[in-house]
Amino acid sequence: MIGDFLRWLGDIRIDNLADYGVLADTIEVFAATLLMIGGIFITYLIQKWADSIGEHPGVVNTGRGGGVERLEAKSIRE
Repeated sequence: MIGDFLRWLGDIRIDNLADYGVLADTIEVFAATLLMIGGIFITYLIQKWADSIGEHPGVVNTGRGGGVERLEAKSIRE
């Protein structure tokens, strides 16, 4: 079932956008936008999966000293 879907997906071809006349630019922009959003979504899913496997934090995020708090807060404003 998945193999058939992937084969169908791989067989999608647009040979010449000029066949679509004035819609060629619209189709091209729509396809590019769809691919960008798809890439962002795939990246999100991969990051969500990577966060769920529970890897230990890197050395960069390790707190200094022997205090109670072993990890520094992850902040974009540092």
